Amino acid sequence: MSIEVTRLYALLLLPLLIGFLYYTTRKYKVKNKKGKSVLITRIIIFLLLTLALCDISLKINLKENSTIYLLDLSDSAKEFKGEGEKLISEAIENSPRGDKSAVIAFGENTAVEQFLTKNRNFKDATAIPTKTATNIENALNTALGIFDNQGGKRIVLITDGEENEGDMIKAVPSLKEQNVALKVYKINKQKQDEVYVEDLKIPENINLGEEFSIVVKIQSNVKTSGKLSLFSGREKKGEQQVEIERGTNTFVFKDKQLSGGFKDYKVSLSADKDTETKNNEYIAYTNVRAKSKVLLIEGKPGDAGGLESLLKASYVDYKKITPISAPRSLNELNEYKAVITCNVHKEDLSKEFLDNIEPYVKDYAGGFIATGGEDAYALGEYKDTALEKILPVNMDMKGKKEIPEISIVMVIDHSGSMSAGDGISKLNLAKEAATKAIDNLRTTDDVGVIAFDDSYDFVVKMQKANDKNAIKKSIGSIGDGGGTSIYPALEEAYKAQKESKAKIKHIILLTDGQDEFHEYDDLVKKLNDDKITLSTVAVGEDSDRRMLGILAEDSKGRSYYTDTNTDIPRIFAKEIFLSTKVYLNNRTFVPKITGNHSVLKNVVEDGKMPNLFGYVGTSKKDKAINVLSSDEDDPILSLWQYGLGKTVAWTSDMSGKWSGEFLTWNKNLQLWRNIVDYAITNYDGDNSLKITQEGNYAKIEYTLKDGEKAGKVTGVYNSSQGEKGDFNLDEVEPGKYETKVKLKDFDFYNFNVRKEVNGSVESSKSSALAMQYSKEYKILQNNENLEGLVNDAEGSFIKSAEDIFKGKIKNEASKTNLTTLFTILAMLLFLIDVAYRRLNIDLSKVFKKLGLVKLKSKFRKRSEKQFELKKAKNKGKPTNENSKKIINKAKVNLESDNRQDSKEDSMKKESIEVNKEQKKIVKKESSKSKNTLDTKALLKKKQDRNGREV
Repeated sequence: MSIEVTRLYALLLLPLLIGFLYYTTRKYKVKNKKGKSVLITRIIIFLLLTLALCDISLKINLKENSTIYLLDLSDSAKEFKGEGEKLISEAIENSPRGDKSAVIAFGENTAVEQFLTKNRNFKDATAIPTKTATNIENALNTALGIFDNQGGKRIVLITDGEENEGDMIKAVPSLKEQNVALKVYKINKQKQDEVYVEDLKIPENINLGEEFSIVVKIQSNVKTSGKLSLFSGREKKGEQQVEIERGTNTFVFKDKQLSGGFKDYKVSLSADKDTETKNNEYIAYTNVRAKSKVLLIEGKPGDAGGLESLLKASYVDYKKITPISAPRSLNELNEYKAVITCNVHKEDLSKEFLDNIEPYVKDYAGGFIATGGEDAYALGEYKDTALEKILPVNMDMKGKKEIPEISIVMVIDHSGSMSAGDGISKLNLAKEAATKAIDNLRTTDDVGVIAFDDSYDFVVKMQKANDKNAIKKSIGSIGDGGGTSIYPALEEAYKAQKESKAKIKHIILLTDGQDEFHEYDDLVKKLNDDKITLSTVAVGEDSDRRMLGILAEDSKGRSYYTDTNTDIPRIFAKEIFLSTKVYLNNRTFVPKITGNHSVLKNVVEDGKMPNLFGYVGTSKKDKAINVLSSDEDDPILSLWQYGLGKTVAWTSDMSGKWSGEFLTWNKNLQLWRNIVDYAITNYDGDNSLKITQEGNYAKIEYTLKDGEKAGKVTGVYNSSQGEKGDFNLDEVEPGKYETKVKLKDFDFYNFNVRKEVNGSVESSKSSALAMQYSKEYKILQNNENLEGLVNDAEGSFIKSAEDIFKGKIKNEASKTNLTTLFTILAMLLFLIDVAYRRLNIDLSKVFKKLGLVKLKSKFRKRSEKQFELKKAKNKGKPTNENSKKIINKAKVNLESDNRQDSKEDSMKKESIEVNKEQKKIVKKESSKSKNTLDTKALLKKKQDRNGREV
């Protein structure tokens, strides 16, 4: 135990205390008992306050120590896990009794397996840290935060020392400050054959069509053969069979790019002798400088004919492709300033295109223009897709043209011939078509499904389409049947629709055969009388196309023939919308100008516009701008800003079927120049964007020109595999903003950073990052850092569990600060002093009442007699009778006093008992007297009362 005084200079106040004591006693000559008590109390208060100012702590050395085991579970040390667990288990089991132990697993981060405890059992590590990096600095700092402030501290670090994040040397000052004994068990890994791609060098910027070199650097600790493959996006650019020597190897590819934008490259290595494959790929990118380009996607040949002519006349650099060739990655989309679709059905576009079109517009300022036709908008199944989300129009009709309740009955042939088909049967396609049609119904709509062969069955009885999964399950249960009998099934569908209360009633008939019965006139009349429409789908050459066509025409429906099975699902989905007669509008009208916008600049002369002959029905979104409308106020040309980008909806076509007069109008060229210019947003300024990799993080640096200020700087990122996120940048100096974003995968990432002022985006910048595999998978030999840590921290390397507890460990004492105690005592004495002086409390009477005076006197007398006895004994062995008499007398007196004390205590107890008995008797007599009638007193009270009444 020891005492620690932090402010020793405060003890200089003690001479003042002594001087004050001397001066007071000499000047005031305090003689009475009260004055002496006040003086002594104040001296003690002054002394306690002085001690409180000294900041005194009491330190008690403890024998228990704490040991924290840090186990490296990163991928570079993964094979040592079992051996490391065995070492820790043995060490904890044999640790000194009373010691505490903790276990922390680490890689890139830490995972506490066991907090400090005296439990001596440890089997294996179940905590799982991130294994793709090694950060020893972070592990040491975590351990330092877990230690308590009692006993000695010891850290046992079990690692290969190959740190690739953080800097373990930075933890040395903290280790020394806390007197931590560091023990390091270095993992000695067996040498394995290892080959990896260390670097891929590409020029940062290249010109369109320019040939450039791609340099691949490979490291190896073994001589072997292998194959190098080079890819750019989905395209394979080259392949080489290579001989790899020990050390550094360099190989070169050549390439050129014919389109602009960021181009990612990936090299892949396959070696005959190799252990770790995670380091066999490397990514890089280059920026191809090219003129702004527009992508034109044509649904069917001729659908983009009119628009293509306009683009050529406007000298717009464009590329025309089919839907199946549409870009499948965000990086491919970012090659273009805008994308235009001409009568493109959703089913013809890839899922990857639909997944990336929204971030392309919203986050990377891409433009999107959709033009109409019978395969676009609602008829192209845009509803509830990314296309509907980014366009300024809804696929559902709203307001006065909102669709009333619909009732649909699907009549499906499941005869034996329907089981035929190339790869997939016609019946399965029919069931898929019915399922798709269900998706386009609302929960308020009615639906029924009849399956027929030579008889029929109501597979889905008429019901609301609110349980779509159950309806689809029933449709899926339709099996193969026998012959073909159409009329009875069709008649049953009519009966079901006649009972329906829906405003729109429609039947869809699908068959691949022929029916011997051809007398449908009475059924057609019934359908027309009850305003029920019928559409037919003839599948294959064996179907009765003529009869089915007449039946649909007479029943005010549409007839389809398909010999390509893939058309069947699309037909059914489209029929749901066509049955309403509001989506497909074939009529002549003059568009109305409903909004004043820059796209009409130099276009309108005296308010005159040419005719249109049709369009697809949509409804305007709330924040969109309607520039042109139909004669029924449906949108023809609508536009809006979506995120950073802008989108345009032209609901008529561009093939000439509906827009023939528009395409020959002398102002149409200016109109479409304005539309394309509007869609192509240019936010690029003189601001700079730099993105670099730091470990598993992307460091983003955004610098504004001339140190200008921004209200807010934000950004987004997207990987080629679909990972995405957003972030905010912090201003680190005037006009410079930075942040770090943790990325999960080895991949190519697109970034966009934008500057906002008053909530409006003023400028933005795009860039990219090729995120490489972690340095964890490189051949590293960081032994120097580990040895430096041990030397600087005055630690030691160990080879076994027994070495952990060898050597001295600085014992951290338990420290208790006494400042608060001294302060509280001083305050209590001060209150007693005030009470003693102000309230004239006689402390002797208080003590006497509490029995403390007698106790003090008794204690003093006994002490005096014990002292006399001790004094007599200390004179030595008695040599005469006189000394023996003195000792005996002292013993007798002491025994007599003890008996007297005992007798007094006994008498006191008896006195207390007697007093209790007397009190009981008095109480009893008093009670009796109360119960006895006092007639004299009652008579007197009565006389007094009579006198008052008189």
